[in-house]
Amino acid sequence: MSALRHHRHSSNSGRKMAAQIARQMAAVIPDMVAQIHQTINANPIPATQGGANPPRCTIKHFNSCNPPKYNESEGATGLLQWFESMENTFLHSDCPENLSVHFATSVFHKRALTWWNGEKRTRGLEAAMAVTWNKVKELMTREFCPRNEGKKLEVVFWELQQESGENLAYTTRFHELILLVPHMVTPFTRVIEKYIGGLPMQNIVWGRNPSTLEDAIRLAATLFDNHVKAGTLTRKGANKLTDKTSTEPSKDVKAIPSSTNKKKRKSNNHSYVITTPTAPKVQATPATQPNKKP
Repeated sequence: MSALRHHRHSSNSGRKMAAQIARQMAAVIPDMVAQIHQTINANPIPATQGGANPPRCTIKHFNSCNPPKYNESEGATGLLQWFESMENTFLHSDCPENLSVHFATSVFHKRALTWWNGEKRTRGLEAAMAVTWNKVKELMTREFCPRNEGKKLEVVFWELQQESGENLAYTTRFHELILLVPHMVTPFTRVIEKYIGGLPMQNIVWGRNPSTLEDAIRLAATLFDNHVKAGTLTRKGANKLTDKTSTEPSKDVKAIPSSTNKKKRKSNNHSYVITTPTAPKVQATPATQPNKKP
């Protein structure tokens, strides 16, 4: 009987102890979890730990992607094309944003290099290299596209018109100019009006009510392709293709009459052989012989 009481007492003591431990853990665990979160936030684990290091773009790797050179002599359009080519190189080389200016300015030559060296002296090396890529584009546009050249581009853009069926050339030039003189299409809703205003058949495009510039470009491309195919408008590449296709069947056409001409020539020769014996009989008259004897 005493053994049974002892067992019950031990069981009660164990349950009390377990309950006490559970209460203590419930009070301590939230604080422990909060401390762990604070530690992680204060000292984040780098993403590169525990795995392979991601490839880092170096100047050698960047140059292997053949970045375009720049020396300022290309004019406003050349500068715009250089911006676009350089940004493509950034993408292909996985160039990080903080190195874009450092790598882009490494391809400067001649006057462009002289200008950038002056910027570094004026701003200081660290400040110059900390300038963003967009800021560098702004500075370069201001330096290499002066106001007088900007005025010329404004006139070119204002007078831009599509010639016959050359829609692709017109659209390409239009895109270049809206980047060089964006204030000419500000607000941007004016861009559709300006694009369609330079088309030969603008009323047809307006009749389709394009809501975006892309819609207007697609409508114009389809419209002028159809007119070039129909021959109502001309396009340089289309003319060459038409000339090529038009000359090919002519060879076949010539081949047929050539064989018939041969047959005709043969028949003519044959008739000539028939007629030649009669000619001497007419010419060899007996009156010629008495004249020679005296």
